[in-house]
Amino acid sequence: MSSAKKLNTVAAGETAFIIAVDAGRKAKDRLESMGLIPGAEVDVLNNGGGPMIISIGEGRIMVERGIADKVLVA
Repeated sequence: MSSAKKLNTVAAGETAFIIAVDAGRKAKDRLESMGLIPGAEVDVLNNGGGPMIISIGEGRIMVERGIADKVLVA
């Protein structure tokens, strides 16, 4: 069983499931509009320096590291 961790700690090439988003209302609404909601599966494509690139559903999105720090995944 995996324990919860922050999205910005997931390595490139790994898959994670969103558990919760610990952010303010505005940030939470923005993430939800992009499909980052509890239960969603995300594939981390790039977690090097700078923003992360993740794949969710059929799309790819860039997530700033500060925001990724607020997304809990398993």
